[in-house]
Amino acid sequence: MRWRSQRSLCPGCWSSRARRPADVLEGQMRFYQLQRPAPSTPRHWNGSLSAEHVWSLPGVECPTCHETWSGQFALPSVDLSSLPGRDLLVEPRVEPHAEYARLASRVQPFLPTGVSPEPGMQFGPLRGTAHGTFGPLSARYGWEALVTQEALRHLQAVGIRGLAPVRAELQGLDAGVVLYELEIPLRGLLHRDAVLTGPRCPTCGWYEVRISPEPWLDGAALPHDVDLFRPANGTTYTFVTERFVEALEALGPSDVTFREAGVVPASRTGSVH
Repeated sequence: MRWRSQRSLCPGCWSSRARRPADVLEGQMRFYQLQRPAPSTPRHWNGSLSAEHVWSLPGVECPTCHETWSGQFALPSVDLSSLPGRDLLVEPRVEPHAEYARLASRVQPFLPTGVSPEPGMQFGPLRGTAHGTFGPLSARYGWEALVTQEALRHLQAVGIRGLAPVRAELQGLDAGVVLYELEIPLRGLLHRDAVLTGPRCPTCGWYEVRISPEPWLDGAALPHDVDLFRPANGTTYTFVTERFVEALEALGPSDVTFREAGVVPASRTGSVH
């Protein structure tokens, strides 16, 4: 089974047919990609989680493209506790497309406007155990962002936009410690020169994707109402504004890195095939 969605990173597959940006827009807000540090980088904090979201759609076996796959997109604010048959969404597994489609159709009314279900999509808060101590911001897997209660209050107080915190249900934290997962809004786009795509399967939606190891943003689609976001064509990537970086750095060290991302105004079509 391919445990990647059609939107996930494939750094070893990046093609030289796509160009890196020669320059970026000047006189605008800077944007940064939120990343986990390299394994060899010394850590400031020793916190770790063993937790999963409460519900998830199954992965899919497609009769058309013959792919078996599951995505990684999570919506922790989506509450399925009133959905009949929600017990079928507790155990991660793979189902034939017909059964996946049946379950997805039942979940659809609970999703935010404009969001469609996909195989492996996860819902509800993180639930599990935690060990150690956590810094202001943690990036689990590189795309799940968790903040301490103190950090959340600070980010809210300084006016960081787009915050949608969901309290994680974790055992093992020190008394008084609370962690929140940030549900990061879908906004903007990776520049099309940084994303090469293949044809989409008409049945399950799978398509091959290759994304630059250091993707840049489409200047024509920059969000102006949030300070953190995931591009619609790269949902395992998290970007933040310099306002977010400055606000976080005021809280001291976190075990994350910020790579400044290029912003290019023009787009051209990229294709895998």
